Order: sequence, then structure tokens, then C-alpha cells
Amino acid sequence: MRLILTVVGTLLTLLFIFHYIRGRQYQSLFVGLDESNFPLSELYTVGYSWSLWTLSPHLAFEGKPANKLRAEAGLLYESQYADYYSRVWWAQTITLTHLFLTFTFLLGAVMYDMALLLIGVGIFLSIVMAAYCYNRMEKTLEERTAKCEAELPEIVSTMAILVNSGMMLRDAWFTIADSGDGEIYKLMRQTRGHMESGKSDSDAIFLFGKNSNSQEIRKFTSALIQSLDKGGSELESFLMHQSSELWYTKRQKMLQAGEKAATKLLGPIVLIFGGIIIIIMTAAFAGTLF
Repeated sequence: MRLILTVVGTLLTLLFIFHYIRGRQYQSLFVGLDESNFPLSELYTVGYSWSLWTLSPHLAFEGKPANKLRAEAGLLYESQYADYYSRVWWAQTITLTHLFLTFTFLLGAVMYDMALLLIGVGIFLSIVMAAYCYNRMEKTLEERTAKCEAELPEIVSTMAILVNSGMMLRDAWFTIADSGDGEIYKLMRQTRGHMESGKSDSDAIFLFGKNSNSQEIRKFTSALIQSLDKGGSELESFLMHQSSELWYTKRQKMLQAGEKAATKLLGPIVLIFGGIIIIIMTAAFAGTLF
């Protein structure tokens, strides 16, 4: 058994080294990546090499997994960078999973007395690692969407005030985009770049709604585009109405979140109460013995 673990661990190590050397020509693709999102990025050439290796068709960057990552990367990093970042995330998933499996089998060979436990736990954690890496971009998008929706009422309120004071929508957009550092402000600055590069205001705002990945924001941007298409004559009243509606929606969401938090507290309260009852009953029972 120890020999088998040693052979498998050695084989995985040799494969890791082989793909690291084979993928060194792609090293420049992973230079300058954010370490908080892409730890050990200097090793991602291993996963990238695996995805290009004809002997590993199941790890090739194609099919539904590739389409899913491309779609998410297009929303998170803009469409022109979708293919690049989706391949980076795929390479990260393969690299970290391979690395974790290698350490698992080598550790099992060294600590042979606990080999079965280590191998079982290691394989399970490797699967968890692969699933986590593969789905982390989706989770990041969901978190960004929630932050954007929370910031939207304030954005629309400010926009309504600026437009009602006589400012053009484009100028109001630019002013608001530079006034904060939240996720929605970053998307607004991205939209400003589209406007300045020649896109029409309507097309740029449509992309803003799409990239937000939020049904609520897409609904707002669609209505805003319709108002612009009518000539903007009702823009002031539209923004004021949207501001009131969005603040009301936000209050409802906060109330629902509070109710959910209160429900989640019931579990710990029941456990604490149960513990107190057990202590009292134990003390009472001990008292009857003496």
C-alpha cells in the first residue's frame, strides 16, 4: 500500500513538473494578476498546459464549463477580456487541484499509519477545492450584484437631484461615477469609458445594466433608455418616481433580511435553552442521590 501511494505521489509530482516546464512558454499570461484572487499564479502554467494537452481531453477548455466561465468573466471583466480571464480561472482550478492531490498522496506515503484517513480526506478536499475555484467567479458576481443593488437607490436619488437642477444626464452620470468607490461606481466609470469612446448613451447604459448582472438594475436601465428615446422630456419625473420606488424596495429588503436574521437566531437560542434545561435537570437529579 505504501508503495502504491509513493508511486502515485511520485507520478503526480513528475506530471506537475512536466506541465510546469511545458507551460513555461505561457508564463507571460499570468504576470501581474491580483494575488488576492489568484494565489500562486506563477504555477498556473501547469493548469494551462493540462488544458492544451491532447492526452487530457477532459481538462480541455471547451463545452459547458468553458461557456459558463466565459459568460461570468464577460460580466466581471468586460467582454473583450472574457476569454483571457475565463482561461485563467480554469488554469487556477486545475493547478490547485493537482497540487493538492500531489501533497495528499505524498503525505499518505510518509504518514502511512494514517494513510487511509489522509487519502480520503485529501480527495474530498481536492473535490471541494476544484468546486470552489470553479464557482468562485459566480460567487464574486453574486456579491457584486448585491452591493450594486444596495447602492442603486442612492445613485438614482443623486441623479434625480442633478438632472432636476438642470444638468444633462451624461454630465450627471460622469459626476456621480467619480463620487464613490463602491462596485456600482466602478461600473458607472466603465460606462463613462464606453460613452467617451463613441458609444451612444443608450447603448452604454444598456451595457451597464447587463454587466451589473442584476434584474433590478436592468429594469431601471431599460426604463431609463425608454425615457431617453422619448426625448428626455419626462426624465426628471421618471427619476424622481424611480428614486421613491427603489428606496421603498430597499426598505422591504432590509425588513426581510431582519426577519431572516431573527429566524436564524432561533437555532442557537434553542440550543442554549436546551443546555440550561440539561444542567438544571442534572443538578436536580444529583441532589436526589444525596
